Amino acid sequence: MPIDRISIAESSGVAGLANLQLPPLPEALRTRLAECRTLPSLPAAAARVIAIARSSDPCLADYARTIEQDPALTLRLLSMANSASYSRGGNAVSTCLDGVSRIGLDATLAIALSFGLPRPGAGTVLDHEYLCQRAIIAASATQELAQHLCPQEASQLFTTALLQDIGILAFEALDGDAYASHIPELRQHHRLSEAEHERYGCDHALVGAWLAASWGVPAPIALGIIDSHGQLADGDARKLCLRLSCRIADCWLAADSASAFSALLRQLASVASLDIVMLMTVMQELQHRLPSLARLFEITCPPAIDSTHLLAEAKELLFEQNLRMTIRLAEQQRELEALHASHVVLDEQHRTDHLTQLANRPWLEKRLAQHFDCARQTRQPLSVMFIDLDHFKRINDRFGHRFGDEVLIHFAAALNNMVRESDIAGRYGGEEFLVIMPNTRRQHAGILADRIREYLATQPLAQADGKPLHVTASIGIADLEDGEFDDAAALVDAADHAMYRVKHGGRDGVGHYEESDPSA
Repeated sequence: MPIDRISIAESSGVAGLANLQLPPLPEALRTRLAECRTLPSLPAAAARVIAIARSSDPCLADYARTIEQDPALTLRLLSMANSASYSRGGNAVSTCLDGVSRIGLDATLAIALSFGLPRPGAGTVLDHEYLCQRAIIAASATQELAQHLCPQEASQLFTTALLQDIGILAFEALDGDAYASHIPELRQHHRLSEAEHERYGCDHALVGAWLAASWGVPAPIALGIIDSHGQLADGDARKLCLRLSCRIADCWLAADSASAFSALLRQLASVASLDIVMLMTVMQELQHRLPSLARLFEITCPPAIDSTHLLAEAKELLFEQNLRMTIRLAEQQRELEALHASHVVLDEQHRTDHLTQLANRPWLEKRLAQHFDCARQTRQPLSVMFIDLDHFKRINDRFGHRFGDEVLIHFAAALNNMVRESDIAGRYGGEEFLVIMPNTRRQHAGILADRIREYLATQPLAQADGKPLHVTASIGIADLEDGEFDDAAALVDAADHAMYRVKHGGRDGVGHYEESDPSA
């Protein structure tokens, strides 16, 4: 299909082309290409191979019969089938059917499309030998990269990369010397695309995609030609393989390939899905494959690269990457430790009474519920102690709330020093305190209560008007064995009732909960 019919096909719904959704060509360029009679074309047999590839149910025999009609196409197919990449020590094949069976449909299509590659010859204004070498290196590099990143697409990506620069041939056919004189040297590929945009309004990747579409190639290949030019980025393995293969080819054919590869390796250090060891494997395999591919496509074999220098550069870069990773891991560890410390502080603030620095009421109730359930399930003892400082309202009224706060702070510090490590002491509210005592029966809880009363009797909690201020406390104790408690709150209520019985009896004492107590 000539290129002037592409826009017609798009509007009329011809199968395949209407669904390509290629970006439009600039109108002036589209018109000129439509009128050009020297655009690259394919042999009739190759065009028929493409038609078979686009059919709903292509079969190997159809490919073989079509290829047999063209001696050059047949020779190239058999050469690839018997190459080291596909033969793997097997017997040589001599028929097109065996050749197609061995290399597969995608590779067969690539063989047919390779006849659209540039051929050195008289009258050409561009270095076709360089263009063909670049295409072969990029195609092979794409295939090797895809084996690691997206194996299921390796064969199709080979064909796509092989054709990625056919738009250059279209520009050459269109303008000849004028094109060559207005573009940078072919080896400066990134500048080449910029110059084409300035002169034509698009680059050779878009023109190449439309030219491939005019040949009838499958849609993914035409779209892939456009994707082959762009920035390296993670997230799309197909695009990454195509775009990296271009850069590998440029480095391989650069005048100073060692420096070019060094720069490329450092650029790739920021691409997370690529690792240096994998890249070195790709480069070694590529070095091994290129001689046979050059013979297959009848081009001068690209020069070998300095593997020793490349490996040394890769090792240095790998060391730098590991060093940066070590530093980053150390930074992340410090960040995690700081975050953990922050969480500890926040958790401490969440469960601590801001005045006394003991546990606050919500935290006390949460922990008591846990200990209550555990004690009932394991049949372990559990006691709670409810403490109320006597006549505390008088202290506040006489000396002020700030003075009363000092009294609470001093008592909380003393209480915290007297409880065991397994106990949980907290401020329940106002001048009330609660102590949770796991694995403790009432008589042992009573020992702590007596120590508290003894301390208060001998140690003043503050100085008032130059005199020591002694405070007494009413203490109630409830043991899980003292009654049938439905929940932790009921156990606290029992200790509270025992404390109030002490209050009513004159204060400054210790009371134990009795289930028969009528006030309970």
